[in-house]
Amino acid sequence: MQKEMISMRQAFCIVALFICGSSVVIGGSSDADQDTWISMLLAFIGVIPFLLFYARIMRLFPQKDIFEIFDILFGKIIGKVFTLLISWYALHLCAMVLCNFSEFIEIVAMPETPQLPLTIVMLAVTVYIAFSGIETLGKWAIITLPLLSFVVALTIVISIKHMDFSNLQPVMGNEFSKIANGSLKLFSFPLAETVLFLGVAGAIKMKTNPYKLYVYAAAFAMLILLVVAVRNIALLGPAILKIEYFPSYVAARIINIGEFLPRIEGTISMNFIISGITKITVCLLVAVKGISHFFGVTNYRKILIPVSLLTLAVSAILYKSAMEMFAFIDVYPYYAALFEIIIPLIVWLFAEIKVFRQKKLAAGH
Repeated sequence: MQKEMISMRQAFCIVALFICGSSVVIGGSSDADQDTWISMLLAFIGVIPFLLFYARIMRLFPQKDIFEIFDILFGKIIGKVFTLLISWYALHLCAMVLCNFSEFIEIVAMPETPQLPLTIVMLAVTVYIAFSGIETLGKWAIITLPLLSFVVALTIVISIKHMDFSNLQPVMGNEFSKIANGSLKLFSFPLAETVLFLGVAGAIKMKTNPYKLYVYAAAFAMLILLVVAVRNIALLGPAILKIEYFPSYVAARIINIGEFLPRIEGTISMNFIISGITKITVCLLVAVKGISHFFGVTNYRKILIPVSLLTLAVSAILYKSAMEMFAFIDVYPYYAALFEIIIPLIVWLFAEIKVFRQKKLAAGH
């Protein structure tokens, strides 16, 4: 079977949409109130070194995914342990985003509809894209990222007259501990979650610069999220922002363009679906590739349906309510640190040592 490949442009769009994910509707952290935008900037600055670590791993092992790299660096046994850990993280994150989607639809549109049918519909779409391969996902991302960007820009333009920029004051009005805590959450969710892109890195064309890919895509996505956060604060104010689960949707509800477009909040739902499908598909692909690698299955598509059903089962028991879902965000950075920080750093260190030894041996000969 011919190996699936995606271009730099396609990879950029996938990473940017992956970062936006459910964050484009949640609208960033509200821990820091009107200083949320400062938390976002700090989170982006803090994540850059880790993005460079991820990119360096890709540079050292071009056209190899993280599971192949585990085997090269640590051997089959320890490699399988790392493979299982990353596969679990991908599956868990996939289930979490599915829960974000079902809770969003139930809260804002269909309060009487059970969540399971909503989750099944969303998962069915992502299974189809995953089965079609990452090339299809790349084509999807190239079309949908400009659409998402346009919708965000449109909501900004038509909501300016409703904005009260005094809601952004006083700047640094919160304790730095609150700003830092908001920054930590944004670091782990969604920025450092891009570590999962290493699970499909084998499909990226050789000429792609992984440093530019990671940093530029993260910067573009962060710009979108920053604009969304400022819009939400200016429209709603810190007090309302703090009590709303999906502030982007609530902010859009107050926008009215007369008879032409009286209910623009539907575009927010569209944004969530666009970015959510991309994030769920990447997570599902990484989970399936990891599990197939663990069991020695050569074609990951053979276990795509069973793994997707497992993801559905996990999402069904993950949270009892939206309150519990959002409460988990407080502990998520500590849980995710193993997958986003510790494992990538171990891989990077061992990779540098291996490359150094190989160069030394080559120089000796």
